Amino acid sequence: MSQNKPLFSAPFVIYLAVNTMFFMGIGIQGIAIPWLLLEQSGGPLSVGIMLCIRALPGIFLVGLAGNWADRYDRRRICFYMNLLQAVPMLIISYLIGQAAVGYAFVYAITLFLSVGNTFFVPAVRAHMQGMIEAPYLMKANSLHETTSQAGNIIGTGLGGILVALVNAANTLAIGAGAFLLSAVLVICMKGQRHADQHASHERPGQRNLSMTAKYIRERRALLTAILFILIPSLVVQVNNILIGAYVKDILHLGADSFSLVSIMYSAGAMLSGVLLVSAKKTGTGRKTIFAALLLLSAAQGWFGNTYHISASASAIFLVGFFVVMSRSWINTKIMEETEDVFGGRIQSVVNMMNSLMILLAGLLIGVSASVLSYQAIYLTIAGIGAAAALLSWHSFKDANQAKAQSQSGFH
Repeated sequence: MSQNKPLFSAPFVIYLAVNTMFFMGIGIQGIAIPWLLLEQSGGPLSVGIMLCIRALPGIFLVGLAGNWADRYDRRRICFYMNLLQAVPMLIISYLIGQAAVGYAFVYAITLFLSVGNTFFVPAVRAHMQGMIEAPYLMKANSLHETTSQAGNIIGTGLGGILVALVNAANTLAIGAGAFLLSAVLVICMKGQRHADQHASHERPGQRNLSMTAKYIRERRALLTAILFILIPSLVVQVNNILIGAYVKDILHLGADSFSLVSIMYSAGAMLSGVLLVSAKKTGTGRKTIFAALLLLSAAQGWFGNTYHISASASAIFLVGFFVVMSRSWINTKIMEETEDVFGGRIQSVVNMMNSLMILLAGLLIGVSASVLSYQAIYLTIAGIGAAAALLSWHSFKDANQAKAQSQSGFH
């Protein structure tokens, strides 16, 4: 227990509670908003459009979000971004409940929700990086993923039940409470401000995108990790678009089964995080990353060829398990290669890449679903993931060799 003492300090425990409540709200959103759109339009294209809109702030506000995370108090950013999630959810719930607006209004409100995500994610991840010593980053990332999925399990389970009982619009109003509680907990998240103070004394030119791009280019292992973290992100976004429609059109089931599948994904992800936290050896070598990406691809391909809820739930459980395993290892690799003063900007770049993936997935998958079978799409994504796993084997080897040569040049 003493070896893990830095992981259980009061500020980090509160951080985990903040993260849990935030992702509980995200889980409720993830059930209520897609189901709201599916009920209105009947197809996955509307969900794809919604995800494309959600991607826009993450692409166009990346520089500002990263600069703020490295310049200002990261806790304040987390507080206000929780409010920016809660307030639009209350507004959309009220207006749709009063039939004051059409369902197209969901797309507009989605922009505000995405702005909250765009600023919250780099700020909270950089706050954690400044809080935890390097030897504990893997376990801290695993706990971050575990609490994220714990929140998602609660949120998706509650969301499915509430949609069935009180409809999707009222479910969003209830979900806003999770973000409000997260905001209250942020107030209690004290300490660990040295990174913010350091960054606030930098010259303004050091905080722009060109400096961040140069920083990444000069660190090949960092660039490699940022590129390969897109694979689990691709899998997540494809499932965000298709799972609801897959349950509805292929399994011929309702919102409760949609919720069950989402819970099984989160359960697999949570188990993976727990195992990583308890593991004695937590390396970020190319073998572990290669294996996680390859197994993730196999699980994704299996899910796309299931026709019964039990098989679908089992397959998506494995998808969640290997998404977290691959993402935890690659995220830790990113943090290991990043100085704390650049933590917010690098996490903002990662968030931007995820937003680009959301945009591309929304455009391509949403349209492809109208001309291709769901099975064909899932097998294609599995093939892309398997190819990326093979590339990662060589890419991380080359990046590590380049880093070793660079370090030897200074001796």
